[in-house]
Amino acid sequence: MLRIRLPAPRVQLELIAPGRGQRQPFQVLGPSTEVAFVEELLEQQFGSLTINPTELLKFLSTDPWVREQFSEPQLVEGNLAVSEQQESTFHRKTLGDKLVQVGVIDAAELDRLLEDYRPFSGSQRFGEFLKLNLQIPPALLDLLLNPALFDEAGFNDKRLGERLVEIGVISEEQLWEALAAQKAGGGLLGEVMAAKGHISDVTARFFSKARISGDGQIEFTPH
Repeated sequence: MLRIRLPAPRVQLELIAPGRGQRQPFQVLGPSTEVAFVEELLEQQFGSLTINPTELLKFLSTDPWVREQFSEPQLVEGNLAVSEQQESTFHRKTLGDKLVQVGVIDAAELDRLLEDYRPFSGSQRFGEFLKLNLQIPPALLDLLLNPALFDEAGFNDKRLGERLVEIGVISEEQLWEALAAQKAGGGLLGEVMAAKGHISDVTARFFSKARISGDGQIEFTPH
C-alpha cells in the first residue's frame, strides 16, 4: 500500500494505491471539493489517476496550484524504491504486469482495467476485481496467482493446446480447428492459432516456454 498525504491548515487529503509497480491506480480521499480539485489537476497532467508514484510525488511537490493550497506532500506508508523496482523474475511481477507479459492484454488495456478498479481498491484485491467482473479467464488468473495447483495437475507435461484450453484462453473447438489447419498446412501450433486470431503471438510464445518450478512458481525465459 502507498499513502501520500497532502496536508493543509484546515483539510487533509490522502492519495492511496494498492500493491507495487511502475504505475498505480490512485484514489484521492478527503473533502469532496478538495478531492475534485486535485483529481482534475492529476487528470490534466497524467491523463488518468493511474500514475507512476515517483512522478506523482514530484508533481505534488512542484505544481504551483497544489503548492498554493497544500503543504509539502508526505509519503506516510509504502516505499517508492520498492514500487519502482524493476523485477526481471516473472513471479515477482505485479498481476497486471504478468497479464501484459502473458499477452492477454496490452499496456493500454491494463491502464483501463486499473482505472476501473480504482474505486474498489480499498476493499478488493486486483485479482478479485478481475474475477468478479469476468475481465480475464478465471482459470488464467488462478494459474498466475497460485501456480502450484496447476503443477499438481501436470501443467509441465501438457502440450501448448492443452495448456491454453485448461486456463480458458481458447476453447476445445478452437484447438481442434487449429490442429486441423496445422495438419493441412504445417507450422507451429502457436503460430497457427495466432494467425487465426485465437491468441496473440506473445501468448503463444509465453505458454510454449513457461514452466512451473519445484517451488510452485512460474518460470519464463523470453529468449
